[in-house]
Amino acid sequence: MLRTLAAAPFALSLVLALAGCGESPMGASEGASTAPADAPASTPPGPDFSGDFQLVGTEPFWGGRIQEDGLTLSRAGQPDVSAANAGVKVEGDVGVWGVGGLVFRLHPEPCTDGMSDRKYDYRAEVTINGQVLRGCASSPLGLEDQPRP
Repeated sequence: MLRTLAAAPFALSLVLALAGCGESPMGASEGASTAPADAPASTPPGPDFSGDFQLVGTEPFWGGRIQEDGLTLSRAGQPDVSAANAGVKVEGDVGVWGVGGLVFRLHPEPCTDGMSDRKYDYRAEVTINGQVLRGCASSPLGLEDQPRP
């Protein structure tokens, strides 16, 4: 029995040493993250360019729509201009739709149209055949509870 008690500290230190020698999960090296490779990045999310948008501008007055099925620009005294919506391309923090003669750009910053009390989530730029129109944009849901222009 005395021999068993004398071996106990050695056995305990052997068990503790072996417990710390296990392989890291998925072969990770010590100090490395054990998060799965497909885990979301810890960077803050960017602007949300999903869904539809309504655009408005003054001087000259114009309106626009970004919808899944197309882009539309309306201007006073001129026929509407429409184009297919190939989807948004994100350039930095700016959403860009269209190519060629009709391009919509939304910048994620608060905007007011200067004519109403409406507040918009994006500053808008529409380029039509080289002419740049400036205004504001928001999703239709973001405008529902606001005053009408």
